[in-house]
Amino acid sequence: MLSFYQITDLHYYAADILKPKGDAWEYRAKYDQKCVAESGAILDAAIDKLLTDKETEVVLISGDLVSDGEKEGHYALPEKLRRLTAGGKRVFVLTATHDVAPYPPYPKTYFADRGEVQSEGLRKPELLELYWEFGPKDALSVHRESFSYVTKLAEHIRLFALNDDGVGWERGFHGYLESELQWLKEQLEEGQKSGDTLLAMGHHPLLPPSPVYSPADEILGDHEKIAALLADAGVHFMFTGHTHMQNISYFDSPRGNRIFDINTASLIGYPSPIRKMTLTEETLTVETQHIDKLNWDLGGKSYLEYSKGHFEFMLRDILDSAAHDIRHFCEISQGFSLSKEKAWKLRVPISAAGKLMDRLTFQKAGRLLLCAKKIPPEMRERRLCDFVIDVVRNIYAGDEPYTPDTPEYVAFMALANRLMPILRRVLKASDPKAFLEGVLYNSGYPDNDAVLPVPKK
Repeated sequence: MLSFYQITDLHYYAADILKPKGDAWEYRAKYDQKCVAESGAILDAAIDKLLTDKETEVVLISGDLVSDGEKEGHYALPEKLRRLTAGGKRVFVLTATHDVAPYPPYPKTYFADRGEVQSEGLRKPELLELYWEFGPKDALSVHRESFSYVTKLAEHIRLFALNDDGVGWERGFHGYLESELQWLKEQLEEGQKSGDTLLAMGHHPLLPPSPVYSPADEILGDHEKIAALLADAGVHFMFTGHTHMQNISYFDSPRGNRIFDINTASLIGYPSPIRKMTLTEETLTVETQHIDKLNWDLGGKSYLEYSKGHFEFMLRDILDSAAHDIRHFCEISQGFSLSKEKAWKLRVPISAAGKLMDRLTFQKAGRLLLCAKKIPPEMRERRLCDFVIDVVRNIYAGDEPYTPDTPEYVAFMALANRLMPILRRVLKASDPKAFLEGVLYNSGYPDNDAVLPVPKK
C-alpha cells in the first residue's frame, strides 16, 4: 500500500519579494480566476496541512509552480518545498508552461507608475538545476532536455514524471519531444520488465475534463496515442493539472487496457483542492481535502468560502458587464480564455445576449420559447444568470450535480430542446444534448472522492 498527495498549479507569485503596486496589480489580483495575491499564504497553509500527516511521505506537484515564470518565485519556492522535506516528505515536481521563459505568458512585476512590466524568468536548464533535488536527484533515469524522469515512490512502485512543454507555448502544442517519446518507450519497457506498479504524472490532461474543454490546444498532444501507449505498458493511473478543474475520467486503448486521468484543480483557485490518494493492489482511493484558513484577511470566512467568492465575483462581473458595459467585458474576458480582440469582434451578439440573460428568469424564458409548462415550479423565478454561474462553478469544482431527476436539469433542458437547432451550430457538437448533459451532471466516476479499480494485468 502507498499513500501520497498531489497538489498542482501553485502559480506562486512572490509578492513579498516583488512587492507589486499600482492599479494594474490591483486589477490583476481582482480579476484573475486564481487568488494570485494570496498565493504565498495559500501555499504556506497547504504545506502546514501536509506536514500534519506524519504517515504519508510522498507529495506530487504536477507543474505551473510559479505564476508566470518570475525568477523571484522560482528562487523562493525551493525554500518553501524544503519545509516539506525537512518534515519527512519526499517531494516530486514537474515544471510546465507557466514556469519556462521566454514562452508567454511572460514573467511580470507591477509598478505604481509603469503598470505591468515584463520581468526576468528562467529557462529550462536553469529550472532543472534549481529543482534537481525534488525528484531528478534520486531518479532511475532523467531525460534532461525535457526535464522528465522516472523514479521510485516505493520499493515496487515507479513514477513516470513526464514534462509536456513540447515545442513551446507559442506553437500551440503541448506534448513530448521526439527524443523524449523514444526515451519514454524505453523506460516503459524497463518498467514492465521490473514487475513494478507503474504510475504517471504530467501537467496537461490526458483526457478532456469537460465537454467545454477544447482538445485542440489545451490537453496533451496526441493524447489518445499517448494514453494507449501508457495503458498498454501497464500505466493505469496518471495525475495531471492545468485545467483548474476537478475531474476523473478514463480511456480504454484499442487493446482493451484502461488508464485513469486524475485531473486536479489549481491549489490557489476555487476549489483549491489537495488530493490524497491510497494505492493498494485492488484500488486507488482518491480523497479531496481543503485548507481551512491561512494567514490572510478572509473577512471572517473560511478559505473555501473566500475562494468561492473570488471566483463568483468574476463570473458575475462578466455577466453584468456583458449586459451593461461591453468595453469592461472585453477587458476582463481574458480571465476565462476569451481574448480581448475576439470579445470586441463579438460585442454585438455578446451585448444582446447579456441584456437578455440579465432580465430572464426560467419562467420568462419558457414563455418566450413556448415551453413554460415544462418549467418546474421551484425553478420559475430563478434567474438564468444565477444558474449559469452555478453551472460554471460546478464544472471547476467537479461532481456536477444536475442529474435528469433534478428540477434544474428539467428546466434547463426544456429551454435547450427548443433551441437545439441553434445550439447545434453554436456548440459545433454532433450531439449537443450530450454536450449539455456533460456540463450539467457527472455520469462517470466521482470527481472528488472516488474508489477506482486497479485494472487487472
